Order: sequence, then structure tokens, then C-alpha cells
Amino acid sequence: MRADSIDLAAELAGPGAATQAPGTPAWLKAIDSAVIVVLNFTLALEVVLVFSNTMVRSVFNSSALMGIDETSQPFLIAIAFLGGAVSYSHGQFIAIKVLVERAPRSWQVFFAACVEWVVVLTALLIGGYSVPLLISNYEESTILLGIGYAWMTLPITVGSALFVLHAGLSLGRKPLPVALAAGLAVGAAILLFVIARPVLGAQPALLYAVLAALFFIQVALGVPIGFVLGVVGIACVFAVGSAKMMSVVMTAQRGSGGFIFLALPFFILAGYITDRADIGARIVAFVASLIGHVRGGLLQVMIVGVYISSCISGSKAADMATIGIPMNRRLGEHGYEPHERAALLAASAAMAESVPPSIALILVGSATSISTGALFVAGLLPAATVALCLMIMVRVRAAGAGWRPIPRASRSERIDAGRRAILPLLMPVILIGGIIGGVGTPTEVSTFAVIYGLMLGTLYGKMNMRGLWKIFTSASLLNGMIFFTVSAATIFSWALTLEGVTIAIANAMGSLGPVLFLPAVIVLTVLMGALLESFVTIIILAPLLLPVAVQLGINPLQYGIVMTESFGIGSILPPIGIALYVSCAICGAKVELASRPLLMYMVVMFAALLLVASVPWITTVLPTAFNFKS
Repeated sequence: MRADSIDLAAELAGPGAATQAPGTPAWLKAIDSAVIVVLNFTLALEVVLVFSNTMVRSVFNSSALMGIDETSQPFLIAIAFLGGAVSYSHGQFIAIKVLVERAPRSWQVFFAACVEWVVVLTALLIGGYSVPLLISNYEESTILLGIGYAWMTLPITVGSALFVLHAGLSLGRKPLPVALAAGLAVGAAILLFVIARPVLGAQPALLYAVLAALFFIQVALGVPIGFVLGVVGIACVFAVGSAKMMSVVMTAQRGSGGFIFLALPFFILAGYITDRADIGARIVAFVASLIGHVRGGLLQVMIVGVYISSCISGSKAADMATIGIPMNRRLGEHGYEPHERAALLAASAAMAESVPPSIALILVGSATSISTGALFVAGLLPAATVALCLMIMVRVRAAGAGWRPIPRASRSERIDAGRRAILPLLMPVILIGGIIGGVGTPTEVSTFAVIYGLMLGTLYGKMNMRGLWKIFTSASLLNGMIFFTVSAATIFSWALTLEGVTIAIANAMGSLGPVLFLPAVIVLTVLMGALLESFVTIIILAPLLLPVAVQLGINPLQYGIVMTESFGIGSILPPIGIALYVSCAICGAKVELASRPLLMYMVVMFAALLLVASVPWITTVLPTAFNFKS
């Protein structure tokens, strides 16, 4: 089980539910609280600035607010390192603990101490090398707003110090002999690597084997994925001496910046807002009034509901909570088993990975040269194709399982449900329409989702200042984990590129030819998506294989969408797919029981995805119709 699955389940139960580890000193809690205040207010300010800039440009055709994009980089770097450190203290970092949890209790404590030592030493290295970068950036500033580049490095220095404090205090809470033994073990591993450096630098094959072992050992120990990637990337650069350590910090800084990345925190914030506004219950009631009376209809409602909800929020966890919580109650009332509900909720969430404004689509557009707007439009039909296949599977299974439909809704009930759902259903129309109509970029349109969600929450009486603060805090914590991991993935990808590993992988994939390339991409990304999470895999794989796809004559949009849907399937792959654990937490099901029906749904999803990969028209017809270029 992944370490953050429990915390995510708590997060889904209510914004701000995750708490810091017991025993955290009051002074450190005060520092973390101050960081959260800064990040929350800055997030709100960025939403206002980007929204205002879009409106001024679109309505008044004015460029009075030029330079707003220059504020994005210091904000996102602050999220990655300051928000990342606070998120780490709340236990929200991704880690795989399937093996650790099966070890004896004494060994679990030892492994946990090893993890904290890895975090301390990695943060010390990054923070230490950020100081000379901070000094060298002191005189530099941005062109339009004159923002000092030091403000883009300072969060790395301070955030690294916070990581050291939190991990160090966690070490201090463990038995002293265990903490010392873990420190000696980690220190011995580092010493061996340093001693072997000349040999490793001269023998690439041996170096790659050692790096692979280092990767899997850290994963098995339960080291957060962000630190796993960072450690492997740093070790690779150190062994070969292909770049200075300060370049590692510069790469981490570059990896979390960029205006287009702003769409991520904005859509994540919008997801929490729409969940708070109880939009999911209205969508579920409306869809149930239309198709709930067919055989297996309530499960069909879940599939359609997740698809629609995904058009509102880019966060998979938010989509699962928005639809899963109200649907779980209704399905339970009609006798559906918890493991059946959990399996289909997980499959539906995976299906909706390519439904805009998906975080995965935003990252694909950010990491490659593919247009994010074109990806948004291109993802609609492929996801609908997978959804239709899932609905057919539900219909077939319903005949043998005895799932009884609910009574057909009357005309007045359908009208009433439609009236209550019309405003939430307008949100995806506004988002997609804003992009297609040229009102704004996906980043700019993401602010529409935030503003519109706040309006609906206020209109429905679900929003107050206390609740709003919890929403912003939850968004800042999740953003911190994501952006730190993305920064670490950038270090990892950059290091592999320096050593020529990425070229070798690209050549191997290209040698498969156009027929087998996309099926190979599906298999590779499903496996990596299960192990590393989709946003990490995207940063590593998407830019690597895009030139190969283009060289083989594959449409970049088709490549991007197939890869994105594959990430979704990877996120539910038993026994380590995080979305499976979240769906089981929502539905109160056991993972072992939910895995059985889920495997049937996954077979159908693989078949549907192969259909999408074989028929480019499914992906390209809408972008072509709306004159989008890939």
C-alpha cells in the first residue's frame, strides 16, 4: 500500500483533514502555518491576476497587465519547495510501502529511519548548493516586472531547510540506536558509491545497473518517489561528473517553473471547490434520472458521472470524491457490493484521465511541444470510447449478476434534476468553449473554473470563510507534493539525458516500427504509471518518445492521448495503483476483493485503448473540426 493512500482518503473525507505528525514542536508548527498562509494568499492572488489579465485582454483588448506570467515562476518554485516541505510534514508524499508493511515492526522502524536520513541528506545537498546560486542571482531580475531571480532560488534554500528540520525531528522521535544504525547504513552506502565512482564513471553498463538497484532499493524502503528520483539523478551526475552540482539545483528550479504549469494549482483548487459545493450530488441525481432505470443503470451512472465531473476538475482524487461519495451511498442502498462499487469507480477514474482539464493533459502539453488546447479537445472522444466499452461491460455483467435497475424517473423528476444540475453542467461548456473560442489559454481558462466554482458554492450555501481556508490549505499541500515531485523528476530526466540513456530508450522504441510503437507505449506507461504516478512518468517519458512518434508518422495528439489514457490504467493497476486504494477508501472495500472485478474492467479498457491507438480518427476528428494544430 502507498503511504499516502490513507492521507488521501482522509483528504477526500474533508479538506484539511490531514494533520502533522504528533510531537511536532509549536515553533515548527508556527513556521509551517506561516508558509501555508503565504502560499494560500499567493495562490488567491495568482488566480485574481491571471483572471483579470484574461478579462482585460479579451473584453477591452488591452495589454495593461503585461508581465503577469513573470510572477508564476517564483510562485511555483515556492509551492514546490516550501509547500513541498509542509506537505511532507503532513505525510502527503507518495511512497510505496507494500514490502515495508510486511516486515517485522522493528525492521519497519529501521526502514523509516533510513528514509528520513535520505531526505535529510538530499535536502542538505540541494539546499547547500542553492546558496551559491542564490548569491549569483542577486543582481539579476526579470525584464518587465523586475522580479529578482533571487526570489526564485530563496524558496529552494528555505524549503530544503524545512525538509531537514521535519525529517531530522522525525529521526529524533525514533529510538537512538535505531536512528544511529540507519545513519550508519545510509552513510556506508554513500561511502561505497564514492569509492566506486572512478569504476562506475568508466563503465556505463555497471553504472546503470547500480542506479537501477539504487532506485528499486529506495522504492522498497518506502522513500518518497520525489526523493527517489532526485537521489538517482544526483548519483548519476556525480558518478560521471557530467555537470556541476549547482546545475542540479538550477534544473530543479527550472522543472517547477513556467506559466503553463499554473493551470495545475488552479484546476486542483477548482476541484476542491466543486467538491465543497456539492456539485457531484446534483450531477449524479440528473444522470440517474436519465439512465438509472436500465439494467445495471446505477453503475452506468457512475461512469457517466465521473466523465462529466472530470470536465470540471483536473484532479483524479477530486473527481472520485465528487461522484464516488454520493454514488457509494446510492449503490449501497440498492444492494451493490462495496468491492463492485470500488472497482468501477477506479476504472471510471482511469477512463477519465484524458478528459479535459486533466492534470495529465496539462503536464503532457507542458513537457512537450504538443498544444495543450488541442490535447483538451482531442481527449474527449477517446475517453468517451473507453467509457462506452465500460458501459457495455457493465450491461453484460448486470445480466448475470442480477443487478436490478431503479424505477424509471418521471418526466417532472427529470426536469427537476436537470434544473438543479444545469449550472454545474455549464462549467465544462465554459471551460472548453473558452479554449475553442480563443478567450484564453488552458492556464487562463483554469481561473474561470475557480471563479465559477466559488460562485456556485456561494449560491448553494456551501461556502464560508472557514471552509474556503481549508480548501486553499488542502490545495496548497497537494500542490506542494506534486510540484516537488515534478522538480525531482526533472532532475532525473535531465541526468539520464546527459548520460545518453534516453537516446538508447528512444532508439529501442523506434526500432519497433509504427505498428508496435503505440502498443509498446501503452505497456511501458501502464507499468511506469503504476510505479511512479502519472505526473512523474509524463515528465520522464512524454518528451522522450514524442520525436520517435513523429518520426514514425504518428500524430502527436494521438500519441499524447494514448499515453495519457495509459497513465490512467497504470494508476489503478493492482496492487500498487494509488487510485485503486482511494476508491476502496471511499467505498469501504478491501483491495483484494475489488481487484477481481477491476481486472475484468481493465481488460475491456486495454481493448478500448488499442482501438483508440489503431484508429487515429477518434483522436483527431475534433481538433481538426475546430482547427486546432498539434
